[in-house]
Amino acid sequence: MVLAWEPLTDLPEDWSALTDGELKPLLQLWNDQRADLDQSGALSTFTQRLSREWAIETGQIEGVYNIDRGITETLIKRGIQANLIPSEPGQRSPELIAAIIQDHLDVLEGLFQFIKGDRELTKGYVHELHAGLLRHQDTYTNRDQFGNLVSRTLLKGKFKDQPNRPTRPDGIIHQYAPPEQVDSEMERLLDLHCKHEKRGVPVEVEAAWLHHRFTQIHPYQDGNGRVARALASLIFMKAGWFPVVVTRDDRTRYIDALEAADEGDLRPLVGFFVDVERLALFQATQSAAKVQPAHTVEEAIAAAKRVLASPGTTMEQNILSKAKESADHLINIAEKRLQETGMLLQKEIGDKVAFQIGKEGAAYLIGLPYSENTFDYGAARNLHLKSPYPGSIQIHGHAIGSPFRGVIGIVATLQRNPISGVLVSKQPFQVNYVEDIEAAERRFRPWLEQSLVNAITLWRKTL
Repeated sequence: MVLAWEPLTDLPEDWSALTDGELKPLLQLWNDQRADLDQSGALSTFTQRLSREWAIETGQIEGVYNIDRGITETLIKRGIQANLIPSEPGQRSPELIAAIIQDHLDVLEGLFQFIKGDRELTKGYVHELHAGLLRHQDTYTNRDQFGNLVSRTLLKGKFKDQPNRPTRPDGIIHQYAPPEQVDSEMERLLDLHCKHEKRGVPVEVEAAWLHHRFTQIHPYQDGNGRVARALASLIFMKAGWFPVVVTRDDRTRYIDALEAADEGDLRPLVGFFVDVERLALFQATQSAAKVQPAHTVEEAIAAAKRVLASPGTTMEQNILSKAKESADHLINIAEKRLQETGMLLQKEIGDKVAFQIGKEGAAYLIGLPYSENTFDYGAARNLHLKSPYPGSIQIHGHAIGSPFRGVIGIVATLQRNPISGVLVSKQPFQVNYVEDIEAAERRFRPWLEQSLVNAITLWRKTL
C-alpha cells in the first residue's frame, strides 16, 4: 500500500476547536512566577538541563545514536562530554556522538537568538537549521530501485534532489513531496504560517500544524524530524514557552499523533504538545527547591524552613483561594458523576454490585508528585464496589509544588485495597488559579469520563 503525497492543506476553518485552551492561562501562571525562579537561579539551571535533554532526545528518537537512560541523565547533569559516552560496537564513536549532540544544542541556542532578533521565518533560516543540525553528518542511508540499502552524500542546507519514499514497519510506503514540488510547497508553508500568526492561531495549534505539514513535505533527504521539532520549538519559545522535548518514552504517542494528522485529525498532536509543555512547566516550577545548596546543618534547616513556609503574602493567599475554589468545584462534579455511575452499575448488574460514595478530607496520591506542606488541600471521592470483588474508584486532588505555586493535580485510581491502587487517568488533570472555573470544567468532564471508563474496564478484567 502507498500513502500518496498530497499538496499541503491549511488549517480547518474551525481551528479554534483543535484546542481546549489550557495553555493560555498556564502561560499567565508561568509569567507570574518566572521572575522568582530566575532570581533564585532555578530557571537558568532548569533551562540548561532541558536544553541538553532536547539536544540528546531529538537524535535518540531518530536512531542517530543509542544512549541508555543512565548515560542520558549523566549528560544532562554534567554536560555533553565524549568521555561520558561509552564506546559501543556498531555505534558512532563517542566523540562523533558528542559532536552531533552539541550541534543540536547549538541550534537550540540559535533559536533563542533568532527570537531575540525578531527575524522572519524564511526558507533561508530553515536551511540554516538543517545545516546546523546535521553539521557532523555527511551521508544518509537510502534504498535503491532494487530495495538495497545504499549510502549517499547528504546535501546540507539544501532541498532534496531525489524522492524519499520510506517504508513504514507496517509495510506502507509513505510518499512525500517530489523534489520538483518542494520549493513551492515550502513557500506556501511559510506564507500560511505568517498569516496564522497575524490571525492569532493558538501556539499549540500552530506548532502542531507547522510540524506536521513540514513532515508531509519532507523537504530534505535526511534530518526532517529534527528540523520539524526545531520549528515546533521555535513557535513555542517565541510565545514564551519551552522547547518541545520529545523523548524516547513519547515516541509511540508522537508517531501515532503524526499518523492521525496524516488522516486529517490534528487534535492528538496538539494535545501531545500541550502535555509536553505542561510537563516542562511543572518541572520548572519544581526546580526552585532543588537549586539552593546547603553546606551546614544550619543552612539545611534554613532551606527546609523556606520550603515549609506557609503562604503569607496577599498574592499567595489569593492564589491559594482561587486554586482551591476551582478544585473544590471539580471534585464536587466528580462526586456527582461517581454517584450516577454507581447507580447505573447497580441498575445494570443488580445485587452483584453494592456501592457507596465516600468522602475523605485528605487522601494519599498515587503517581503524581505533590506537597502538603504549604497548605493542607486534600480531597477525594470514592465509589466503593463492595461485592463480590471489592475495590473502589477514587478521584484524588492534591496541591502540587514545593512551595505551592497555584496548581492542584487530580488523578483517578482503581483501589483494590487500602494500600494498593492502579492509576487509571492517562494524564493527571491540573487546575490552576488563573483559568476560570467554566473553562476548567469543560476540560475536566471529558477527562473524568475517560478515567471512569478506564477504571470500570480495568475492574471488569478482574472479574
